[in-house]
Amino acid sequence: MEPELLKILKEHISEQARPQGRQYSLPVIMFLSIIAILMGAKNPIEVYKWMKANAKRKEIKKLLGVEFIRIPGRSRLYDFFEIVDKDELET
Repeated sequence: MEPELLKILKEHISEQARPQGRQYSLPVIMFLSIIAILMGAKNPIEVYKWMKANAKRKEIKKLLGVEFIRIPGRSRLYDFFEIVDKDELET
């Protein structure tokens, strides 16, 4: 069962890449970022470190309903934070 927050993020955050060129799901990355922040991450570097250490744990994959998860590198994560439409998040 997909978490309610992930459903909301999928409804309100537009994927920026075409499906064939997409390597990461923007709503999933945002969902993991929120979890990282709730777990104590205070900046993008800490979010990245949390994702790197925890995203492949079976509990996280089960929560997301996936068998495999690929996390972006640190610079790509910064790009994600830049491309998110802040107005989209506020609605």
